[in-house]
Amino acid sequence: MYRTNIKRTLAVALIAAVQVASASAVFSLPKVQKEPKIALTFAFFGCNRIDAKDWEKTRKENPSSANVPQLRQNLTDIARLSPALLFFGGDLVMGYADDNGETLHSQMTAWIDLVKSFPRSPKTKYVAITGNHELNRKVGDLKLPNPSTDAIWSTLVKPAGLIPARTSGPTPQNSPEDNLVSDQRALSFSFNRGSVHFVVLNTDTRVTTKDPQTGETKIGMVPIHWLKRDLNAAEHSPRIKCVVIMGHRNLVAPSSAKGDAPIDPECAAPMIDILKSCPKVRAYICAHVHAFDITAIGEIGLKQVTFGNGGSLLEKGWNPVGGRTFGFGYFKVYADGSLGVVPYLRPEPKDYLESSAELVVAASPEAELIIAAR
Repeated sequence: MYRTNIKRTLAVALIAAVQVASASAVFSLPKVQKEPKIALTFAFFGCNRIDAKDWEKTRKENPSSANVPQLRQNLTDIARLSPALLFFGGDLVMGYADDNGETLHSQMTAWIDLVKSFPRSPKTKYVAITGNHELNRKVGDLKLPNPSTDAIWSTLVKPAGLIPARTSGPTPQNSPEDNLVSDQRALSFSFNRGSVHFVVLNTDTRVTTKDPQTGETKIGMVPIHWLKRDLNAAEHSPRIKCVVIMGHRNLVAPSSAKGDAPIDPECAAPMIDILKSCPKVRAYICAHVHAFDITAIGEIGLKQVTFGNGGSLLEKGWNPVGGRTFGFGYFKVYADGSLGVVPYLRPEPKDYLESSAELVVAASPEAELIIAAR
């Protein structure tokens, strides 16, 4: 099983947050040993778009619909850390327009220009992940798929270098059991960095399955059969010591906050079974719920790590003892395949569209959570 422990001692704010998020976890102080070798570092945050009413007021000066002050601070702090990879975990823009993708094209074009305008470490590669706001539309109270957005996303992020050059992904031809509507290789894909295998999932994958309530294709789906084959190959590869899976929607309900609809149960249940059979998988990292949270995935000894506090209006019911925060996760993969995470957290300002540069938890051994190999 996974053992989540604290490397030495946690800062008060982080202890409070983790106690709320992972009440069932057992924490212990490990023996002081020689500092293990770090094989790879990466960062992750999602949910940086602002609310629709706020974007309407600011769209002329902010065509991207991103929370610019929080995005700037995240990217500034991450540039100082200089990880190998930075994953943008979906809901980068407001989207959700009932159109043929024109809104997504306009907002994502502005978002790409905005991100390029901020300083970055030359060592860090950016990877963009789709969210429900990028791929779906709203009609009244209904959240429905928008078939036009898959291709628009692909044509924008690939030339911008926001997808790794060498990846594998699902198509209707190579994964017919998933009933895919279109080529998903720019939305769901996997790739290797040394001994680490990364899997990025589009948690709003277009499939032929109809939702009986709407008559349209289901939302909240993932290419589950492709995922099983991909993880099986990584599990049997002697080169791979650690597998990290990422997607926008949460797989299980976070312990500390209530959010929007997670991955559809039709895919969630078999996905949990697949993860159970793959001991190299270290964590499922997601956003969607506007909070920082660490929650056990059933009883399989695996954790869901949620960093959905990238800049969107935080969940009303999220009230960790240490206070509400914006921020991101800084992850360390060690040579033995273990995974550590340092939450970089900033106090929520009175107005979520304002800056909040002060860090509650900085990168230090005292703040790091170690997720040991199963």
